[in-house]
Amino acid sequence: MTVTERPPFDLEISDLQGIPVFHMKGRLMDQQQADRLMEALDRELAKGPASVVLDMGELQYMNSTGLNILISVLTSTRNKGGDTLIARVSHSVRQLFVVTKLDSVFIITDTVDEAIAKLKG
Repeated sequence: MTVTERPPFDLEISDLQGIPVFHMKGRLMDQQQADRLMEALDRELAKGPASVVLDMGELQYMNSTGLNILISVLTSTRNKGGDTLIARVSHSVRQLFVVTKLDSVFIITDTVDEAIAKLKG
């Protein structure tokens, strides 16, 4: 796969049972993408719910910048009394969580529905 064939980062937000779900696609790896994600998070947190689900089912790649972004998201939601749950992580991205031991910091679920249930429970 060449650089031009690599999918860019994309972000869609949906609402499931009052919880914002950030559907992340492509590659999360630079400050511009971080700014876009954090701006979207700030907009969602201003609406009221303090918890979010990050759906990484279509996120193909993430580097250390991406991990820093996720820590910022977690910090923002916890500062507002909420939490950040991660759902549908690919094998390669999950390995990054394991190697950095962030799998012990984030709650990672197999499905978005499971993440919503944990937040509602």
